[in-house]
Amino acid sequence: MSVRQLNLRDLVYLCAVAEHLNFSRAADACAITQPAMSERIRHVEEALGAVVFERNKRQVLVTHRGQEIVTLARSMLDCADAIEEVVQAHESPLTGTLRLGVIATLGPYLMPHVLRPLRKRYPDLDLHLAEGLTDSLVDALGAGNLDVVLAAQPIDRDDLRSREVFFEPFYLAAPKGHPIVAGGASQRQGLDANDMILLHEGHCLSGQSLDVCPAKRRNGADRLQASGLETLRHMVAAGDRYSLLPALAVGKQPPLKQLIDYSPLDDQRIGRTIAVFWRASYRLTANVDALVETIQDHLPAGIRRID
Repeated sequence: MSVRQLNLRDLVYLCAVAEHLNFSRAADACAITQPAMSERIRHVEEALGAVVFERNKRQVLVTHRGQEIVTLARSMLDCADAIEEVVQAHESPLTGTLRLGVIATLGPYLMPHVLRPLRKRYPDLDLHLAEGLTDSLVDALGAGNLDVVLAAQPIDRDDLRSREVFFEPFYLAAPKGHPIVAGGASQRQGLDANDMILLHEGHCLSGQSLDVCPAKRRNGADRLQASGLETLRHMVAAGDRYSLLPALAVGKQPPLKQLIDYSPLDDQRIGRTIAVFWRASYRLTANVDALVETIQDHLPAGIRRID
């Protein structure tokens, strides 16, 4: 057998097993069966004349020689993606597949405003959405598994480029009648991190909320933590603690609105800047421009676009 008998799909399977170190999970990621994945990897190793993976009942390991092979395979797949990008660059923007990652505290609140306009403007767009924490999405972007990511600034990576899209102010969410929201706009100086409910570590919004509090009130008692914004909202409604929510999340008013007061902060410069991020090597910047334009054209009231 010869290496020339391999195709790009074989290299995709090879890289998937190297990434997951598990044949079943790699097969699921590639939408094939586990036996089919095992057979294709056996075919690849025979063609290469090299053992890429060590297998036993407990684990899968990449051999030393296999590491070199996987690195080259990924480079070949990157070249194939670059060829596709060159072809698409001469077509209309947002034609074909766009793999978009959106942070979990943004996606459920922004995407309902822009999905219909995107489908109407770009009927040939095949949009693949992914949601997660900033670090995992940025890692996927850098690895070539996503094309663009919507996340909060700042993200400091030399291999990425960014463009600011809009500014989203924070609102204070507190149980009905809580003294911190009495009298209209809430005073930033009155916030105390010890009385706040925050998201678990990994959500950039947690750190941003702490930064709003005066420095002398950021440490002390244990803080309640929530796994997501909706859980956080429930915890505010159920207790006597408060939190900060992005404006887009405030606009989604579930039945809990009878239990929660939302109020703007006295300083409307307090919030987060949402930007789109892409790899420096990504050639389809027309896709980025078209995506940003569509989002900015359909922002709800209270969200300020950044030109």
